[in-house]
Amino acid sequence: MEHSCIQLISEGEVDEVIIAAGGDRAHKNADRRDKRGADYVLGDTVIELKILEENGLRKQERQARLASLFRSHCSPSRPVVVLDPNALPETARREFDRAMEGPVKTAVRSAKHQLKQSRTEFPSSSMSVLWIVNNGYTALDNEGLTKLIVHRVTNDTSNIDGVIVSGCYFYSDTFDSFFLWPINYIPIRLDRSFAPFERVKAGWDALATKRMTAFIQGQQDSDSTKGPVIDTEFEVDGVTYVKPAPPIGSKSNFFRNGRPRKNSTGLSRCPPVATVFAELSYEQWERFRQSFAYHPWLGNSFSEWQQQRARAERICELKPLVLVPITFDEWTIWAQEQPGGMDASIHRYAHTLFEKRIQNLLQTIRECTKASVLPSRYILVVTEEIGQDRANDVSHIMEICEVSSREQQVTEILADQRMFHEHAVAVGCAHALARRIDVVMWQKDLRYAWI
Repeated sequence: MEHSCIQLISEGEVDEVIIAAGGDRAHKNADRRDKRGADYVLGDTVIELKILEENGLRKQERQARLASLFRSHCSPSRPVVVLDPNALPETARREFDRAMEGPVKTAVRSAKHQLKQSRTEFPSSSMSVLWIVNNGYTALDNEGLTKLIVHRVTNDTSNIDGVIVSGCYFYSDTFDSFFLWPINYIPIRLDRSFAPFERVKAGWDALATKRMTAFIQGQQDSDSTKGPVIDTEFEVDGVTYVKPAPPIGSKSNFFRNGRPRKNSTGLSRCPPVATVFAELSYEQWERFRQSFAYHPWLGNSFSEWQQQRARAERICELKPLVLVPITFDEWTIWAQEQPGGMDASIHRYAHTLFEKRIQNLLQTIRECTKASVLPSRYILVVTEEIGQDRANDVSHIMEICEVSSREQQVTEILADQRMFHEHAVAVGCAHALARRIDVVMWQKDLRYAWI
């Protein structure tokens, strides 16, 4: 299913809002003027409009600045870092705001000069208002944007008496679509009242109603290019940084198993999760050796066989070595049913046994909740769901021994691995088999999930 799109808010539409409120363009010949002025006059107020079109997180300089900030306050092993200012100490939070406010700073710097110029040309005016419409800075919601604007105006100029902040925020899960059309006025100088704001708000609400009616009736123009808010992400030095799209806020009545998420991992099936090795005692190795004078998978001696196992242990931690005990009698029964007969490798037999065991274990995994009855020893798989793409999920695997009702012994197996839930659970089951553990439990950290 594909997302619908809507039109970006145009300056012409804001013109209509201002005219409906009783105002007009400040300078009819603005494109031929040498001096840049404000856009509108409404009563005794001059208003400068700034439409934010760019997503500020697309700038490489800003990406590098944010990456440096967050890396200094998170684990160096993290492959995915969430750009959450609340996860930073207060001083770093202020630095985050300064990094994010680049487009706002530019808008305020320009607006203060334009408003000052028009005030000289409209001597009866007594107020200057900056109106910022968020068209494209989707990494910020209306509240976050307002905070940055007020800070910037307060610190940069005395030529702006108040600000209007508005935008259209479009959220969709391909089935349900949600729209927010906020508009707020924030006074900077408390002794100045912007009385026409209620008329401006009424015009904005009328624009929202008109747009939503057209959307519902399928009357969108061909230039409708604004899709729903999605995760903003970028990569710096091999680490992915994600500003998740805000959650819609309630569970979907259509998608019973959760809203659909991207899977840019390229995985359509679970990759190999273990290195499987047939475990033979000396007696069993002798029985194979007596039946097969020489076979490459047996080695020339039991010591050489053990060396093969030692080499197999030097593998990636995502594919733990799982030793599968094999007996000659059981293998013989299985081999007689194989196309290759008695030439079938004991390692292939070990893989067959492993697949059955891990499938059986996967059938028994369960969620670990506060109400769970915990076994004395188990594997716990914890997955952080991050945003709309499963490729950005981070998982951790540990072995837990319940020493007493109040004490646990936790052994870290994997930490900060870029794996989504199903993949992580399969790896957790492989580690359970490698460690002769019968129970695997899981948890999901949904703090940054798309729900």
